[in-house]
Amino acid sequence: MLQLLQPGPKLNPGVAVEFAWCLHYITCSQVNNALLITHGALSTLGLLLLDLAGAVQRTEDAGLELLACPVLRCLSNLLTEAAVETVGGQMQLRDERVMAALFILLQFFLQKQPSLLPEGLWLLNNLTANSPSFCTSLLSLDLIEPLLQLLPVSNVVSVMVLTVLCNVAEKGPAYCQHLWPGPLLPSLLNTLAFSDTEVVGQSLELLHLLFLYQPEAVQAFLQQSGLKALERHQEEAQLQDRVHALWQTALHR
Repeated sequence: MLQLLQPGPKLNPGVAVEFAWCLHYITCSQVNNALLITHGALSTLGLLLLDLAGAVQRTEDAGLELLACPVLRCLSNLLTEAAVETVGGQMQLRDERVMAALFILLQFFLQKQPSLLPEGLWLLNNLTANSPSFCTSLLSLDLIEPLLQLLPVSNVVSVMVLTVLCNVAEKGPAYCQHLWPGPLLPSLLNTLAFSDTEVVGQSLELLHLLFLYQPEAVQAFLQQSGLKALERHQEEAQLQDRVHALWQTALHR
């Protein structure tokens, strides 16, 4: 199956779609995903992702999402396996091109198939959650601004974007320095105006990390009426503790 999914002139798109979905169902069954990883599944799927990104740039073919969806899901599922580190799975994907290809697909989805954005963002989350190198790629390729442009799409997409940014910020001061300054604070002030509790909660988590690792973020937050943005959530039961903690941090830094 992995042989038939290898990119190249012999790759049959119809066959590839069928086998990619088969592989997705196999990974979901979790029978022996470590074996798939040792047989190079992550490497094959990563190459397929690069191939899909190239195809997106060459054509307007809307059928590409038929293959993109199972490929993204397989990669996401395999990256959550505990065995990924022990069998060298991360090394199969340690390539900036994977990050660049994923963003090409995200831009394609934004224009043609917004319903697939969560699939791509789920993979981005799994890539950045435990990997400083993928967080570094995200920063070195200047992909923070394109990521922020996805915030208005939907509440689900907003939460996933903010989660990825938290993955980067929690790696420490050096990573937060690259997030700051820029469009991040205005974007966070906008998301604090959302009514969705999960979006606001994830925004608060990201602000907490920025305040912790990037002290000048506090001053900028105060100067741009950040406390006023927090005020509207002070009485919300699910948020008030985090709002109060952030308020105290901002006033006593």
